Amino acid sequence: MDVRNTQPPVTYAMISRAGGIEQALAEAVASAAGAGASSSSAQLVVCVLPSRSVRIYGELKRVALTVLGVQTQCVVAEHVRAHSPRLMAMVALKINVKLGGATAELAKRDGPDGLNGSDGLGDDGATLVIAADVCHTTETQRMSVAAVVGSVDTQARRFQGIVVQHPVRMELLENFDVLVRQCVRLFYRATGLKPRRILYYRDGVSDSQLRAVKDLEVRAIYRGCRLIDPDYRPAVTVVLARKRHSTRFVAEAKNDGAVKTTEFANCLAGTVVSHTVCSPVVSSFYLAAHQPDLGVTRPTCYLVLHDDSAFAPHVLRALTYNLCYTYPIVCRSATMPACLYYAHRLSGKGRLQLSSRFDELSYFHTKTQSSTATSKSSKSRNSSSLPPPHLVPVHKNIQDSMYFM
Repeated sequence: MDVRNTQPPVTYAMISRAGGIEQALAEAVASAAGAGASSSSAQLVVCVLPSRSVRIYGELKRVALTVLGVQTQCVVAEHVRAHSPRLMAMVALKINVKLGGATAELAKRDGPDGLNGSDGLGDDGATLVIAADVCHTTETQRMSVAAVVGSVDTQARRFQGIVVQHPVRMELLENFDVLVRQCVRLFYRATGLKPRRILYYRDGVSDSQLRAVKDLEVRAIYRGCRLIDPDYRPAVTVVLARKRHSTRFVAEAKNDGAVKTTEFANCLAGTVVSHTVCSPVVSSFYLAAHQPDLGVTRPTCYLVLHDDSAFAPHVLRALTYNLCYTYPIVCRSATMPACLYYAHRLSGKGRLQLSSRFDELSYFHTKTQSSTATSKSSKSRNSSSLPPPHLVPVHKNIQDSMYFM
């Protein structure tokens, strides 16, 4: 990470008036970049917000992502005054990722090729890691947001994302073949390698949608590859991740001589359960990738829906566990592979890439005016006067970065 200005300017902004957030952020970018410089010269703007207001945060991110094209890091004022070392460390890690830094990567022996005994993640075994998630927004109430992230290096360290507007409350991905084609192109542009394997992690799929995912999204991956080259057919592995379940595992109670303890301890990080409580229909396993400080470990359930690579069971489990250590804003393993967190964060940020001002959405006007007698009329007036918002692309200055962290 290269920090060009070690003494950045500090500006104060009034954001209560209409358009105040966009004007204040533009002035901050100009001040950081220097007089007459373009916004691309400003590396980062740290924004200290007065509260946790979604309205302020959403509009600030919309301006930064779609209008100015500058990286931002938001911090609530009360947290700054608290001087929490843990919080400040997490903020520093997020800034490091946004500015191109990295904290962890897969070693050759930890990747899929290394675990199979070949030369690791090298030229002869490029593996593209893809993850997808869908966010059903509450602010617009007229659309969902689908996000797909793909790795752009051979160590599954850096990712780039694609955000698309999605039909309301629809969980299965539309036009997934086009998104896969874009991920393959981004990987090839960054590494010069044509992926030999595609490892696809998917979140948010229920039992009733398993067949649909296999019939639609798996086939879409093959179609996306054929859009590049009719003869191109990499080995595809599809793994579904689930955390919404009631299964818990604890370590067995210990008997110390005549004293018998009834207390249970959490399982160690990396504990795998692959029988008895797993699905009898689909190859599956539970992985407790982390050990929490408080409470009982909630393992993640993984279902291997499709596997052209014919991974040995221990190979895929070890690879999934290793990917949990690559999440760059924590200093230990996460509960799921980092790519799933990236997809979730990108879908959340994607709902802010609107064509209209985020703080003018009727959702906020309805909430603030619900206690007045004119709330119904103002809601209809706002909805009729403002065109339906739609998603717009992220600014070209930051589209190649991990701006969604």
